[in-house]
Amino acid sequence: MHDPALRLEALRRRLARMDGQAPSDASRFDLGHPQADAGLGGLNRRALHEVQAGSGADLASADGFALGLAARAAGAGVIAWIVQPMTTAEAGLPYGAGLADWGLDPERVLFVRTRDATRLLAAAEDALRSGALGAVVISVWAEPKALNLTATRRLALAAREHGAAAILVRSRLSAQAGPAETRWTITAAPSRALEDGAPGRPALTVRLDKNRTGAKPGQWVMEWRSDERRFADLASVFGDLVPLVAQRPAA
Repeated sequence: MHDPALRLEALRRRLARMDGQAPSDASRFDLGHPQADAGLGGLNRRALHEVQAGSGADLASADGFALGLAARAAGAGVIAWIVQPMTTAEAGLPYGAGLADWGLDPERVLFVRTRDATRLLAAAEDALRSGALGAVVISVWAEPKALNLTATRRLALAAREHGAAAILVRSRLSAQAGPAETRWTITAAPSRALEDGAPGRPALTVRLDKNRTGAKPGQWVMEWRSDERRFADLASVFGDLVPLVAQRPAA
C-alpha cells in the first residue's frame, strides 16, 4: 500500500475497530517520578521527544523507557509502536504477556513493522496525523539517511498539530541536532531485589541531555512500576541489588 492516503485510511479503520479512546486534553504529562518531575514541570504531549540507547546493549532499556513515556502520555488512548526489522532482531519482538507485565493493554498497542527507515518515517507521520492516537513510539535502527533534519521536523510538526506525543527511539548515541523538545540517554541499571530474592522491577539510569522548555539536564536512577504505570526513584535504595545481565557469570 504505497498511497499515503490509503495508508492513513487503513490506520483509521484499524483504530476504529480497536475502539480507541482519546487521551486527555491536558497539554502536558509527567513521569510520576517526584524528583524528576519537580524540575521538569511536565513534558509537552504535543511534541517530539528523543530517547537514545547508551550502547547497543541498552536498546531494550531505551524501548522500555519510551513505552513508559508513551503510557504516561497516552493515558487510556492507543499507542502505536513502529519499528524496523533490525531493531526487533536486536531487541526482540513485543510479546502480549510482556506488554501486560509492563502495564500496557496489548489490545491498545498497535504494532507496525516496516521494511526500512523511509517507510517507518512515513508510517509514523501518518499515525501522528490520524488524530486517533495517544502516543507514537518510533524505533529506528542506527542513523539512516532518511532520518534527517527535515524528517524530524515533520514528525515534530505532526505531533504539535494533531496532539499525539511522538517518541523517537535511536539505537545508538547521536550528535544530530533537531527539533525534539527533550532528548534522553538510557542505560540499564541494577534492579532492587524483591521478596525472597525475586528479580526486581526494571531499572534504568535516565539522563536528560536536552530540554527546550523546562529543567536543566540531569540524571536519575529509576525503576518502572507497571502496576502504577509510573517511574519511581531507585537512587536512594540500599541493600541487595540484582546484577545486570552483562555482569553475571556465563554459567
